[in-house]
Amino acid sequence: MSTTETLLINKILNLSAERRATDVHLTVGNYPVLRIDSKLITLIDEQVLTPDFLLAMADSFLSEIDKKNLESARELITVYSWANRARFRARVFYQKGYLAISLRIIPQLIRSPKDLGLPPILTQLIAKERGLLMITGPFGSGRTTTVASLLETLNRNKGLHIQTLEKPIEYLLANNQCIIEQREVGKDTNSFVKGLLDTIDEDVDVVVISAVNEDGLEELILQGAESGKLIIAIMDADSSISALERFLSNLSPDKRIWGQDVLSQVLLGVVAQRLLPRIGGGLSLAYEALTMTSAVQAIIKDNRLYQLNSIMQTSKEEGMINLDKSLLELVRVGEVSANDAMTQAIDVESFRRNFK
Repeated sequence: MSTTETLLINKILNLSAERRATDVHLTVGNYPVLRIDSKLITLIDEQVLTPDFLLAMADSFLSEIDKKNLESARELITVYSWANRARFRARVFYQKGYLAISLRIIPQLIRSPKDLGLPPILTQLIAKERGLLMITGPFGSGRTTTVASLLETLNRNKGLHIQTLEKPIEYLLANNQCIIEQREVGKDTNSFVKGLLDTIDEDVDVVVISAVNEDGLEELILQGAESGKLIIAIMDADSSISALERFLSNLSPDKRIWGQDVLSQVLLGVVAQRLLPRIGGGLSLAYEALTMTSAVQAIIKDNRLYQLNSIMQTSKEEGMINLDKSLLELVRVGEVSANDAMTQAIDVESFRRNFK
């Protein structure tokens, strides 16, 4: 990489740090773009990016194996360490025939659940010795940050053997009270399924799965939780209900009834997240929390998931809350604007009436 290209990379990433951007988007023929407080900001004072610049930047941090995988798959997700100053989740891909790079900052400091604004019930759920905890929400909702915070909480307070299955490894965790082994799918193990199979009969207390996206993984997760492990799984879904629906629908038809029964027994809870621009700068967390009660257990066992929303609305004492109530509270305390909250509300009309 030339000195000029290195200087440009450093300038863009320095700006992203100074302005507390969460993401950096680099595409050929365009100015660099930052995402700051959920809004895209174009750096029009910088130069338009060229194909040679993107190729040189990718070449600077991709391994030879990464380059081969990129050539065949045309897309790659990895981690980019910049000058020992910051780490980014890097998505390298092709668009219009040219290379493009999107970077998401990985915070160096792992914040506590309280500092992140996570529901207090979460710290109670991870104290359980066995079961399944789902963390869900759209991309960019802070799911990985939440899981890192939960693991660091365990690491400071309990002596456990923790193994993570990640793609890629974002937060780096150091042993404290716990033994923490972080395995990257594609490098340290061939797949999430193979990695989870490796833990089933081993002396592992907690297993973290960063994506539930392989055939047969749901069945293994249930088996692992049933066998006495605490499993924390990150899922792609907008809500607690859609996460459970997706999980059960991905089971083979002959395992569906079995899956409903086991899930009703091992599920500890589901937390669905959103990040919204905070008034005055930064981001605020809104969430939906579903915990297990006898009513929830019966609903899951009988596959009446559509009834869960009414349960969440009336079970505050059990640590439950639906997303709209969480959003209303953020508006009430002055953390987020009503307009921003309304864009994330599930029932917009009801939200508007409650707000009034």
